[in-house]
Amino acid sequence: MAESPMVGARVPQEWLQQIQGIAAASGRTEAQIVSPAIAAYLGQVNPDGVSSALASLQSRVEILEGKLASLGRLVG
Repeated sequence: MAESPMVGARVPQEWLQQIQGIAAASGRTEAQIVSPAIAAYLGQVNPDGVSSALASLQSRVEILEGKLASLGRLVG
């Protein structure tokens, strides 16, 4: 038996497109997007997952800040 059982559900096409877009933009799988959402709904938030997500966001913000600074130098 799998360590993490699979659960299936039908969702509106718009939801699927949003999930796929988030997955593509974040470099994660659809399962990595949906699983934490279900966990949050059930009140089962993993602190390690939150820390990891925050670290990822911080890294992405730093990259964007660097690009913005470069753009500012070009414009300014």
